[in-house]
Amino acid sequence: MNKSEQLLSAFSEDYFFKELVIDELKFTPEGSTEVEVADLLINLDDVIIAIQLKSRNGKDQTDDYFTENKWLQKKCKNAKGQIKETLQFISSGTLPTFTNKRGQNISLQPDAEVIPLVVFENNQIDDYPHLLRKHSASGMNINCMSFTDYCEMCRILVTPIEIVEYLEYRKSIYEKYGDIDIMISDGIDNEMVLTKPQKNESLVHQFLAGKYGMKKSAKQKLSIQYFRNFLHLLPERTVNSSTENGGYKILLFFAHFQRDEIVAFWKMLKKTKAEAKRGKTGVRHSLRATISEYVIIFMANGLIPIELLMPKIRRVTEPKQVLEIEVHWFSKKEFGIDFLFRDNTTQLK
Repeated sequence: MNKSEQLLSAFSEDYFFKELVIDELKFTPEGSTEVEVADLLINLDDVIIAIQLKSRNGKDQTDDYFTENKWLQKKCKNAKGQIKETLQFISSGTLPTFTNKRGQNISLQPDAEVIPLVVFENNQIDDYPHLLRKHSASGMNINCMSFTDYCEMCRILVTPIEIVEYLEYRKSIYEKYGDIDIMISDGIDNEMVLTKPQKNESLVHQFLAGKYGMKKSAKQKLSIQYFRNFLHLLPERTVNSSTENGGYKILLFFAHFQRDEIVAFWKMLKKTKAEAKRGKTGVRHSLRATISEYVIIFMANGLIPIELLMPKIRRVTEPKQVLEIEVHWFSKKEFGIDFLFRDNTTQLK
C-alpha cells in the first residue's frame, strides 16, 4: 500500500473497528495474474462499502485548476471500471478468504449489498463532482468525495450502519437534485435546517435532521461515544472465547445498531451492571427490535441456558438473533461481561 492507502486504512480502522476493515485484497484467480478486489472494504457481512482511493503524487501536483481537474476526471473514470470489477468479484462467490485488520480470516458474502465509494486525495481540488454519473442503462451512479470530506462524514456519523444509510441517502439526493448549492428543509420538532451540500460534507447534518432531529442526535452523542469505546475495548479485553473469532459475530451485530438502539442498549447495560454489583441475579432487562428481529437479554450474576429462555421469548416474538449479556463482579472495582450470541446459522432453537 502507498502512504495514502495506509492513511485511509488507519482512519477507517479507528471509525469502523478492526474487524470490519479489510485492506489486503489481492488474489490470483486460477489461470490468471494477480488482481485486487478494491483498495479497501468495510465489511458488515450483509452490506459492504467498497472504496477506491485515488491520490495525487505530490511531485506531479500543480497549482493549475484545469490540470488537477483533468487528473481527477481520469482517475474517476478508472475508479468506475475498478468498481465494476469489484462487484463482479464479490458476486461471483469464488473469492478466497481475506484477513481483516484484527488478523481474522473473513469470507465475503456473494449476495451482500455492495455500496461503492470513490475517495480521492488532492488538496488542490475543492470543487468536485459528488456523484459520478452512469453513462449507460447498465451503469450505476457512484458516490465520490475527497479524503477530507470522508473523514468529516465518519466523524459526525460515527456508527457503521448509519454511514451505509447516509451514502445511500447522499446518492439519492444528488440523483434527484444535482449539484445544488443550498438546501433548506424541515427537520424533526419544527427544526429548520440550512446546508451547503457541496461544502465540508454538510449534507450529513441534513441526513441527521431528517432521521433523528438535530437536538436529539446531539443529546445522544455521549452515549454513542461510550458505546464506541466499549466496542473498541471488547476484543482487547476478551479473556477467552468458546470459538475462533468468537467476538466477530457479536461486533457485526452491534455494527448494525442505529442511534436509538445504542442509547437503549447502553442504558440497560448500565442498569444491569449496577444491579449485579448489589447482588441481584437472573434476567434484569430485555430489548426487542421488531424490525431487526433480535432480542437482547441482560442478566446479573449467571447465564441462563438459551433453551429455558426461548419459550418465554417466543410468547412475544420470533427472533432471528438472540444475544445474552451477563454481568458479574470480581471485586468492588473489577467486573466481567459474558456474551452468548445465537442466530439462525447457529441453530437458534
